[in-house]
Amino acid sequence: MLERKGGVLTARDASDANIPKKVLYRFIQENELEKASHGVYVSPDEIPDELYLLQQRYPKIIFSHQTALWLHDLAEREPLPVSLTVDSNYNAGSLSDQGVKIYYVKPDWYDMGACEVKSPGGHLVRSYDKERTLCDMIRRKKATDPAAYRYALRHYAASPEKNLLNLSEYAQRMGIERQVAQAMEVLL
Repeated sequence: MLERKGGVLTARDASDANIPKKVLYRFIQENELEKASHGVYVSPDEIPDELYLLQQRYPKIIFSHQTALWLHDLAEREPLPVSLTVDSNYNAGSLSDQGVKIYYVKPDWYDMGACEVKSPGGHLVRSYDKERTLCDMIRRKKATDPAAYRYALRHYAASPEKNLLNLSEYAQRMGIERQVAQAMEVLL
């Protein structure tokens, strides 16, 4: 299980596999796993993958905005702080202390465009797809760095993997069709 999860073991995974707590804690001690947070343990041989560890601690988060742009190679540099989205009904109490930028969305927007992408550490994490991320960025254009905005739009437009149908559908559901059309018409 530790190998399959890329050197990360969670108490939740062990419980789901019906591994008794006593056996789990003995394994943690014998293998000198390091406690990353409550219920999350990392092999000492692994370089910590912060996005993956954050996802393990808070399974309901979806990486978004600048972080999603970076995960999809639509940003020039790694964003700080990490941006993530949760359902507006989510209690982000301890998440607020993690030094991340939290966005809250309506429940019917929460899963729209969610996908799995590889983190820099090679683990799968939940993020919004390129199209949803662009919609979020266009929707919050005034709060987005102009250079990062232009870079993301240019690289998306040049991408052979772009999905304009999804972009249009998300824009319609979010009520920003005009803004998305204006942003994309010059590039396409």
